Amino acid sequence: MKESQSVLKTWCDADFFKLGAFLSSADGLSVTLGKGGSFTIVDKFISTPKPVFYLKNFYTNSYLAYTPEETITLKRSECLFEREEKSFSPINNDDDLYQKDFTLLKSAFSSDLQKVVLISRETYEVFEGEKTILHLLQRAFSFGTGIPYGLWNPSYGVIGSTPEVLYTVTGPTLKTFALAGTAKIEDKEEFLNSRKDRHEHNLVIQDIEEKLRPFLNSIKTSETKLHPYKSIVHFKTDIEGELLSDVDFTKLTSILSPTAALGGYPKEASLNFLKTSQYGRKYPDRYFGSAMGLISSDSKEFIVAIRNVQWEGNHLYIECGGGVVPESEFGRELEEVHLKRNTVRKHYL
Repeated sequence: MKESQSVLKTWCDADFFKLGAFLSSADGLSVTLGKGGSFTIVDKFISTPKPVFYLKNFYTNSYLAYTPEETITLKRSECLFEREEKSFSPINNDDDLYQKDFTLLKSAFSSDLQKVVLISRETYEVFEGEKTILHLLQRAFSFGTGIPYGLWNPSYGVIGSTPEVLYTVTGPTLKTFALAGTAKIEDKEEFLNSRKDRHEHNLVIQDIEEKLRPFLNSIKTSETKLHPYKSIVHFKTDIEGELLSDVDFTKLTSILSPTAALGGYPKEASLNFLKTSQYGRKYPDRYFGSAMGLISSDSKEFIVAIRNVQWEGNHLYIECGGGVVPESEFGRELEEVHLKRNTVRKHYL
């Protein structure tokens, strides 16, 4: 173990903290890390023998593509980063915008707009480069659940541990799942009988099935179960199928993301609402809730970029949201946003 820690410490040098990325495998066994290299913006996945990390723009089908100069794949158990004790003070939040968007949305629902995922953010000070990245890395890998991931350059960065996989491909088999609805873990019995949360989750299942059918020979949807994540619980439904030959993975990823669990349903109508919302106007550039993934010779995996800490310039921020449907009540929805935000803040900051 000491030898593997030494390999990690030596590999994670100044180049890594300047330009870097990492993604854990969905099975939790390995982690691929990249450093150095270059970033570019693309609308189609790059044809190259090198591994490439991608982070999708939430609103468009463009991607921040990162081709590292070097990569290394380690066992998940070998990724033990040194603990950096830090504390971060909140500056402000945007819950006031959330309330305004909620009120507007409640009068906008129709057969053409059935669900929208509204978000808010809380901003903190202060980002301190390598020290802060090292702190967030340690916290991501000690979170105890989810899939650790991250990507950063001098202008933007994100590190988190997500409970949600967009898709993984092994041979001809694609696997994914619907994850939606949130409650405190002690309220799981009430959650199981919640018509609002069941409705929200079923829209996500329907959305994924509709998007996947053009890419699959067959599709199998499993029974819905509860999925714990720290102190909260979600509904989860596994979905898998056999891919058609010659699938365009750029198109597949762009169609799947954002899912109805992060954008809404139907996709285009919900995105149009979010773009013109109070929050969307204030923050038109968004990666939260989009897809982050790795394409290599032996890996095609994309996760949903949630439960994270992001940074730009001198500030860190946490974004969290929840699905709003016609039955939603403002107080309960804002409580869900705070529940998710507090889970991330408590562990990371």
